[in-house]
Amino acid sequence: MGTLIVQIDVPPVGELETSGDGASPTQEQMDEEQAARDETIGMLSPYLESLPKRPPHRSGNVSRVQLLGKHSWSELNHYALIVGVDIGDPGLEQGLLDVLPEGSTVAVHADLSVLDEWPADDADG
Repeated sequence: MGTLIVQIDVPPVGELETSGDGASPTQEQMDEEQAARDETIGMLSPYLESLPKRPPHRSGNVSRVQLLGKHSWSELNHYALIVGVDIGDPGLEQGLLDVLPEGSTVAVHADLSVLDEWPADDADG
């Protein structure tokens, strides 16, 4: 099994994201940015949920998907996916661009495999 890392950036919405200054946001600004994030997640969720449910193919079969997002005000429009895939390209880039707002960017990074992990899985301790 391999892992794909997918970087997603949607166009900035609202004053915090367009200014890049999230140091002292007002409640109204935070609500605006959270609403934009909720809208993006609403666009992505049906597509991402469907990936592991697709019928099996020779390659590009998705076993799991995790959606991660930046956690700082003014940066909530930046996301990453961690996608478990058997081998090959599951064709994510175009599928994501089809559901995301115009101006979004998607970068699918190489098929990666775990080389080591910390802390080590130690049965003794």
